[in-house]
Amino acid sequence: MHPTIAIVGPWEPTDIPLVFAFFFAIVWLWTVLEDRAIGRQRKWGVLYFGEIFLETAIPTGLTYALVNRLGPLQVRSYGAMMLLGFIAGAIWLYLDRKRYGIAGRDAIQVPLVGFAGGIIGGRIGFVLLEWARYTDHPSAMANLWQGGMSWHGGLAGSLGAVAIACAAKRISFARMMDTIAPCLALGYAIARVGCFLNGCCYGQECSLPWAVTFPQWGPGSPPALPLHPTQLYSALGTVLIVIPLILLLTRWTRQPFSRFMLFMVLSSILRFGVEHYRRGASAEIFSLMPVFTKAQAASLAMILIFGAIIIWRELQGRRGSPAAAD
Repeated sequence: MHPTIAIVGPWEPTDIPLVFAFFFAIVWLWTVLEDRAIGRQRKWGVLYFGEIFLETAIPTGLTYALVNRLGPLQVRSYGAMMLLGFIAGAIWLYLDRKRYGIAGRDAIQVPLVGFAGGIIGGRIGFVLLEWARYTDHPSAMANLWQGGMSWHGGLAGSLGAVAIACAAKRISFARMMDTIAPCLALGYAIARVGCFLNGCCYGQECSLPWAVTFPQWGPGSPPALPLHPTQLYSALGTVLIVIPLILLLTRWTRQPFSRFMLFMVLSSILRFGVEHYRRGASAEIFSLMPVFTKAQAASLAMILIFGAIIIWRELQGRRGSPAAAD
């Protein structure tokens, strides 16, 4: 458990072929998936590989220059797991896209936009929760590499970015979010493992057999006491409860956007329970309702609002009313 997994760099010129091979694999896979999505068939020839070679050479050169210029580059555990979660969710989305009629190209491009929006929104949400920390050092608000993300802020930023992308591409926002729902849950579970490795989002002190004492790596590290591994509670709860229930109840939710709202209800119920053991920014008392923490108040609001909408829409649909528009 450490916030830094590895230190990359400085690189020697002999390392360039390995960096190139890494980006070549990514660009080639992207090209194949994009061609398959639009039904384009191209012959493997000099022009085909020349295009891929050029698209690979640019990020290879930039990465090599940045790492050697600014490096050594720290590979942070939270960022690495968040990226892994996005990749896992994106693969699931691509394989499951036909259920809601999402084109292959849209299944790749729209989540990328949503991922970027989620990072921005998550950072803004964390800064607002920890505003006192940044009043004297406002320039540190942009220091994303130092950690600090908010789930609710990230969700809002991601939804906004996906909505804009869907409008620009003229595809159904409701169908896209219904397709994304279980993929988002999977990505969330993997990102929570990153929280565990990073030592953030920790729980209160406990004496249970599975209590975890996190290593002291700096001023922002958890207290050197046995704590609830609330990060793992969230990850396991999502994998064992939230995702299976989403898949099980998918046939029951017939209205557009209901599958995504079902994810919001289930994940909020899990979050509400886990927050009972949490410490940190989101575990602060909600001033308007002191019986709840800030995260619990937000989770309860989503449970009530989305739950009521799902029940009302599904009941209306079963009574023969026209299905809601996308």
